[in-house]
Amino acid sequence: MENQVAKPPMILVVEPDPVMLTGFAAILDMQGYRCFLARDVDVAEKATTELPLDLIVLAIDDSLEQALVDSRRLRSSPLSEGVPVIFITATPNVDWIGPLNSVGGVYCLPRSFEPQTLIDAVEKTLWMPHLAVARVAPPKAHLGNAWVRLT
Repeated sequence: MENQVAKPPMILVVEPDPVMLTGFAAILDMQGYRCFLARDVDVAEKATTELPLDLIVLAIDDSLEQALVDSRRLRSSPLSEGVPVIFITATPNVDWIGPLNSVGGVYCLPRSFEPQTLIDAVEKTLWMPHLAVARVAPPKAHLGNAWVRLT
């Protein structure tokens, strides 16, 4: 039997601004994460059908409704069902906590943050108990409501 080395977590990053997208990728790559980059939800959605994702980082605009639609789309594939989402927004709104949590959101970060803030959010998200359960449970297992409230 071959020794299998665990692959680093795969993170889907969706950000329309190419400079920000490159910045997010650089931050995550320097920490050893594998990243798939998409400038729009259509490209990202295709990736969710082909890649075993561990996390989605999704930049959203000021439309809560569009954020909910986009998150549901990205989490609708069997490979991405149950994958947690870190939202990035220009104007975080405390009223969005419940709705974003209901579509897989675990954190909502303001667009202007220090790189360490993103690293900390990613590390905390990837080590949450739901990820361990998802990796040992059958693919169709229902994980219940194991998500952490957005802060």
